[in-house]
Amino acid sequence: FARGANWIPDDCFPSRVDRSRYQARLHQAKDAGINLLRVWGGGIYEQDAFYDVADELGILVWQDFLFACAAYPEEPPFAGEVEAEARENVARLMPHPSLVLWNGNNENIWGWFDWGWRSRLDDRTWGKGYYVDLLARVVDETDPTRPYWPGSPYSGSFDIHPNADEFGCKHVWDVWNERDYTGYRDYVPRFVAEFGWQGPPAWATLTRAVHDDPLTPDSPALASHQKAVDGNGKLARGLAPHFDEPQSFDDWHWLTQLNQARAAAYGIEHFRSHRGRCMGTVIWQLNDCWPVISWAAIDGDGRRKPLWYALRRVYDPRLLTVQPREGSLVVIAVNEDREPWTADVAIERRTFAGEVLGRHEAKLEIAGGSTNAVKIPADVATASDPSSEVLVVSVADEPPMTDSSGHGQLHRRAWWFYAEDKNLAYPEPDVDVSVSQDLRTGTAEVSVTARSFVRDLAVFADRLDPGAEADDMLVTLFPGESHTFRIAGLGRPIVPADVSSPPVLRSAGDTRR
Repeated sequence: FARGANWIPDDCFPSRVDRSRYQARLHQAKDAGINLLRVWGGGIYEQDAFYDVADELGILVWQDFLFACAAYPEEPPFAGEVEAEARENVARLMPHPSLVLWNGNNENIWGWFDWGWRSRLDDRTWGKGYYVDLLARVVDETDPTRPYWPGSPYSGSFDIHPNADEFGCKHVWDVWNERDYTGYRDYVPRFVAEFGWQGPPAWATLTRAVHDDPLTPDSPALASHQKAVDGNGKLARGLAPHFDEPQSFDDWHWLTQLNQARAAAYGIEHFRSHRGRCMGTVIWQLNDCWPVISWAAIDGDGRRKPLWYALRRVYDPRLLTVQPREGSLVVIAVNEDREPWTADVAIERRTFAGEVLGRHEAKLEIAGGSTNAVKIPADVATASDPSSEVLVVSVADEPPMTDSSGHGQLHRRAWWFYAEDKNLAYPEPDVDVSVSQDLRTGTAEVSVTARSFVRDLAVFADRLDPGAEADDMLVTLFPGESHTFRIAGLGRPIVPADVSSPPVLRSAGDTRR
């Protein structure tokens, strides 16, 4: 299963991107569980160092030819330039073992079908000859061991709509553009090559670039860093079904970042739960080229957004997820490891106070590269008070999940909430915070013990120091549970009061009115 992300140029000025920049970004990809990067056709053929680092890290590369979202003439002299550029880059990149696929274009076949091109083009050429003939011949003659695909999305034939669920690769953009993210469950594609949701960059990134006073979502400089058509309108409409309207810019920044992470996780868990029918998700997008409100998981200054932490969880090779199936709730375990996974799962319906209202235990045997599921009994799955209850699924006797530094994290869990955040009776967030800091190394451990239920707990270290970053985010705790966030890059001393409340310490319920 391809756990992927789309790659765009990492800077508006490619000369500023060197091997160390590639290494930093691709290590971030690997640490998020990403095993495939699609080099998007609206970007560039990257420098050799990009593919060298992908080789070293074992990240697969899907390489688009550089055609995107437009009609292209097929006559001389343009056609000769196209062939020369294609042959040069296929020959240059073919020695890299990370390279696994050549793709003819981004969305041009879809454009010819659905974007009104045919009536505007009359009988003029638009690029079809490149995608179905020329580029296929170049790959066959120069790099014959690798597959070539004419476009993304494409269903394998001009007799089939290019963005069909049943064939080839699909782009899902009606959800972000027109619908709530729950619309992802309307699709079970064979392979999802693009889908995504917007969110703002990290606070330190945003305030380095934007100096509006007051700072608002539509203040002039921030608006100039939002290039999506009606982008802020889509962000607002995407928030409305889930959260109360933000009352401050700090709350808007937090909730739109959280909603971005929730949307991507929602879609990926759904698609991964259909493993076998669906065999890949390539989120739009991994990285960014400037400090902008966008779909990226890593912002234009290289800081990880909450989306990145959500990707790390849902791209874990072993995933637990609760999904609706035929009127019931089921727990689905997905195993991308080669080795079998035996999971003794405990399924509990609890109050936010932690009281267990229903419990069911099951043993799941999941072969490598497969899924297994267990139906949740109705007396456990059915809430008596949807506003104050939650289903939590955990794996017994399993070592804690670890981050890339080997630090222990919470045990693997899956959650099911019965209502949207704005309709949940979250208690007032109540936590105890302690800090242990090493000023010599610029690191600190922030230990948070919950006295109330807290969902999607996050420490925004860049609010303390622009160079600081936390190792984890989006942690959910019942009363009495604890979690330690490890912060690196601190250039000043901190005390518990610095990290005990917004805007540094955030949770999903702290904006309730």
